[in-house]
Amino acid sequence: MFVRFVEEKGASGMKLQLAVAMKEQEYARRLADYVRASPFGNKWQLTAFTNPEAFVHFLKGGYPLDLIAAQPEMLEAAGSSLPPLPIAALIGGNGTAQTSTYTELQQYQPLPELLAGLSSIYAAYGKIASPIQGENGASVITVYSASGGVGKTSLSLQLLNAAASNGYRGFYLNLERWNAMDVWLEEHPGSQEGEGLSQLLYLLKTQPDRAGSWLQLHRKRHRSFKGDYLLPFSNLEDRMSLQAGDAESIVKAIASSGQYDLIIVDLDEAMDELHLALYERSDQVVWLLTDDPSVKRKSELAYLYGGQRWESRFRAAERRFQFVVNKRSGSDGERQPQAQRVGARPIAAALPDVAGAGGGAFPSSIIAHPQYKAAVERLFRQLMKEGGDKQVVNR
Repeated sequence: MFVRFVEEKGASGMKLQLAVAMKEQEYARRLADYVRASPFGNKWQLTAFTNPEAFVHFLKGGYPLDLIAAQPEMLEAAGSSLPPLPIAALIGGNGTAQTSTYTELQQYQPLPELLAGLSSIYAAYGKIASPIQGENGASVITVYSASGGVGKTSLSLQLLNAAASNGYRGFYLNLERWNAMDVWLEEHPGSQEGEGLSQLLYLLKTQPDRAGSWLQLHRKRHRSFKGDYLLPFSNLEDRMSLQAGDAESIVKAIASSGQYDLIIVDLDEAMDELHLALYERSDQVVWLLTDDPSVKRKSELAYLYGGQRWESRFRAAERRFQFVVNKRSGSDGERQPQAQRVGARPIAAALPDVAGAGGGAFPSSIIAHPQYKAAVERLFRQLMKEGGDKQVVNR
């Protein structure tokens, strides 16, 4: 069952869209009646669901929404269908925390207080999201390493998680040649037909005006990492032949969609025109390495090659580079002494050597490690602070 009321739009324009999902039909009807008769109804249009399947079907339909309020069971049923919007988890009256992912709101309180709480959650989300978007849309942090197996994807996903914790709507974009997302997703993404990066690339070449609406419909959400992503290229040749301009178009489409504040780009260990183009588009580039002599030497060679091949373009881009050492014993994410350098650049930070932090472990196990999580949180705040006028919001 779902209850919906629609009123004529006021002089200020279309109403904001609120979806409420709960098991109790009578409570849903009472809430809908109250909203219709209250000042809250002058601004908001309510759609209420008491059936999980109907709620999920509605979300998958891509209907416009501005705020979701739902019981934890409903949110769990929706899973990756949940859009990157402000979401309130409606909890019972015992005050016990039931979810660490969403802002909690007591369901059984006077309706005026409940609606005021929903308004506050929506207003806070808008204040957090707006300051960091520049003229190019969402900010971009690119994560790169000249070597494989140093924990680059784990760091990318932990940065995504840190972004969500600080109020940013994040998107994870994996542009590695060999994208192994299915290994760490630990979810069943379903068919890739018409859903992944190959289809987005095709749309950008043929119907670029449809990219935004397509993205809203086909993006996936990972509950653990608290961000969105797209499935990999279904046609591997699309990635193998991907040009710098194509990669820029993909990033631009996501950044300009208005749905995100921050994009985390996960690159492979190559060093070519595509990489340089993304360095130039990024606000910050995290260049990850370890203390292993082979890894350090590969980083030095890649850095040297970039300077030799692109000269002034590379020198301009390298101002965005933040060299970060992973798996360092005793490190906690603090800025490192200036004497430690790669080429002309100092080591910006070091991440702790914790069990499973990179090198083949599931990223979901890494973000649960408190020492690693805290270190990446400090790194995230450092990156956003040094990204210019981007703001980090304490919540």
